Amino acid sequence: MKRKIVFPLLMILIITACAPAPQVTSTPLPTSFFATEPATLIQASPTLPIQTTFVPSATLAPPNIPANTATSIPPITAMNNPYAVVLVLPSDVLNIRSGAGVSNNIIGTLQSTGTNLNRTGPATSTGGDRWVEIQNPSGGTGWVNANFLTEQVSSSTFCSDTRVTELLNNTKSALLNSNGELLSSLISPVHGLDLRLWRYGTVANYSPEEAKFVFESTYEVSWGPAPGSGEETKGSFSAQPLPKLKEVFSSSYTSNCNNTLDLATFSVQPVPAEYTNINFYTIYKPGTEQYGGLDWRAWIVGVEYVGGKPTLFALIHFQWEP
Repeated sequence: MKRKIVFPLLMILIITACAPAPQVTSTPLPTSFFATEPATLIQASPTLPIQTTFVPSATLAPPNIPANTATSIPPITAMNNPYAVVLVLPSDVLNIRSGAGVSNNIIGTLQSTGTNLNRTGPATSTGGDRWVEIQNPSGGTGWVNANFLTEQVSSSTFCSDTRVTELLNNTKSALLNSNGELLSSLISPVHGLDLRLWRYGTVANYSPEEAKFVFESTYEVSWGPAPGSGEETKGSFSAQPLPKLKEVFSSSYTSNCNNTLDLATFSVQPVPAEYTNINFYTIYKPGTEQYGGLDWRAWIVGVEYVGGKPTLFALIHFQWEP
């Protein structure tokens, strides 16, 4: 399971007049991070590339805006049963514990695609995580890390929800006008916005606060190797994802509810397995005759309900690959 972790970057410059400067060695960052609950190991699939970890949030914030810290915890929202499991890989499970916190006994597990879970009411924060009590499918009650729960909404309800259409239109307006305040108001306050320039590349997670200044930020993200060429892609939000977002949202695109179209031709699994219980739209810009239709482009827009309201959860980019 993944956990959004924030890394402040510190540089210590030691200058002495009488002694030679000590040799400074860099400590490599880990390539992946998983939440402390549960603590089972994740085995990488032999057929899929290993995705990299989140972009450090603290490095995105300008000096006059406080960045998220490792102790920042999204709010525990009011109950809106039922819930579903989210952000858990198929090879892992979500542990149900006898109390809030990983020090308590495991009394049950939930599969990565688990649904129809009901909160009972009690909620708390401990160890830097949000915990809520749920009805244990095996009987009684238990506690789970709330980061791995999302409000469950049926596909039919989602696809007929006019508020989702409004959300997509507001997203379009925010992107085309580089309106950080508007974009901030659309993002999930619980999980933030996961953005993938490439399906198997780096996941950059933006909190609502960070989204306010993302259009002006010059922080460069290593987005991962581009499909086809394998060339490493690096650049700021405005330099890399934004032009591709604007290209699609300014075109005569089609909106396709919970439908990946033929994107599976270019990705074994267009929607990440850990997003199984997240509804989405595929925003598709058709290709032109001039380029034989190969200049098509698409973005999958994942939508999470928070307090019964649809919010932006994920953006995943696709384009033709040779």
